Amino acid sequence: MVTKAHGQASADQVVTGSAQYYTVWCSSNNAFTDPDNATGVNIRVTGSILDGSQKNFEVLVQSIGLRTMPIILNNPLAVAALENEDAPTLTGEGFVWKFAVEFRDAFANDISGVGLLVDELNGIVLPNGTILDTTGGGLNIEFARQDELC
Repeated sequence: MVTKAHGQASADQVVTGSAQYYTVWCSSNNAFTDPDNATGVNIRVTGSILDGSQKNFEVLVQSIGLRTMPIILNNPLAVAALENEDAPTLTGEGFVWKFAVEFRDAFANDISGVGLLVDELNGIVLPNGTILDTTGGGLNIEFARQDELC
């Protein structure tokens, strides 16, 4: 008897050594000092499906999940200074979010290990009207990949 056919959806538990870990930095004015009035890439997790910032976070996760769904993720952390959280170029208030996927090089292209994240998320419109800018003069989100937890 066949228990699993090609293309059939199922829930599996897998222990993997091929996970790669990603850090996301998002620029969001007031994310730390006045979270109820945060603007920009506001991805605060509130647990309310009616909350705009919760919707923003869900759109971000779903957009990433179009290539591969995160197997491990934490809630975004509001920070007072992205530059103190090792953001490549973003500064000021915002969010730091981390996740892991089990497919090696899922977001890599010929340019970098996060090149497909940069390419595919650029221009995504969040429910609050903010447009994700991964490459332009209004840069508001950045990514980095780590191959090992350290």
